[in-house]
Amino acid sequence: MPVNFVTDTCGPPPASARSITMTRIPRGAAPAGIYHVNTRGAGPAPIFHDDDDRTMFCTLLVRTIVRMDWVCRAFVFMTTHYHLLIETPAESLQPGMRRLNGYYARAFNLRHGRSGHLFGERYHDVMVESDEHMLRVFRYITLNPVEAGLCGRPSDWYWGSYRDCVGLGNEFPFVDSSMFRDQFRTLRDSGVEHIRRFVGDD
Repeated sequence: MPVNFVTDTCGPPPASARSITMTRIPRGAAPAGIYHVNTRGAGPAPIFHDDDDRTMFCTLLVRTIVRMDWVCRAFVFMTTHYHLLIETPAESLQPGMRRLNGYYARAFNLRHGRSGHLFGERYHDVMVESDEHMLRVFRYITLNPVEAGLCGRPSDWYWGSYRDCVGLGNEFPFVDSSMFRDQFRTLRDSGVEHIRRFVGDD
């Protein structure tokens, strides 16, 4: 069952993630690759009021993944923002994000009887440049609810891919987190316990 949700903050990223090297890709020129993408509400205001909002966004995300031929490697839905780690073909990031955020903003406004912009600035994207970088982004995404004070451990947060990654659930089958297990797997170990120690969830 999902935990109780409270409004999270949109302060600076946690100290564990500030050393991540960031390479911004000009709009309309995104090559194929893996991207850390996040979008925040205007204000910032909540973009998810309840589980129904998160379910609606999840449905639109799956449709976008299929249409744009993306692979979702990790995600977390907060209250005022979300994070995705997605692998995309060339030139598909911008149209896919425009589709995802546009459809969701319209559906959210209709459901809640509001008008105007839902999201603040344009989405932020960073291309992942190495395996080490990818693991840092994975840990940052995983720990976002903990850093925001929404839960005590990353495995307590329902609306993210981490629980499925370490075998605690199977709620989001559209996520392929096998690359993280592969990074930690040995001949005698599936890698799950190593992942939990890596993110401080042991």
